[in-house]
Amino acid sequence: MIRPAQVTDLAQLMRLLVAFAQASVLDCTEWTKIDYDSANRRLADMIQREYLMVMEVGGHVGGMIGAIREQDPWISRRSRLRELFWWVDPAYRGTRASAELFVRWQQDSERFIRDKLVDQVSLSTQPGSSNIDLSRRGWRCIETHWIKE
Repeated sequence: MIRPAQVTDLAQLMRLLVAFAQASVLDCTEWTKIDYDSANRRLADMIQREYLMVMEVGGHVGGMIGAIREQDPWISRRSRLRELFWWVDPAYRGTRASAELFVRWQQDSERFIRDKLVDQVSLSTQPGSSNIDLSRRGWRCIETHWIKE
């Protein structure tokens, strides 16, 4: 089942966020208690004010996608829904449940644009995933991110 996240999901969301961080540039091995507390507060804020959907299977949250609305930094009249994380536990990747999470994101994105809540939506691929071609679903690829530390 795909549904909006709830505050009661916070512990499971933190578990998924840590897994996402371990697979991405967030490197939670260096997180302090303050970082964990901040992440927990941010997730709670996203549940209440932003966009956070979960994939639930048998009472277990196995995936999530979270986004925030932001103003374009260069064009003041444009706004976007920017995905911050898209993570599905590897055990659920390639399953119907995982696909349903993306389908819900796609539907919500189209609704946000249609209802003029935002002008555009951005999405990145999951860390560790193969190249996903979303062009047949109406998305276009703009750039690849390169990170140097």
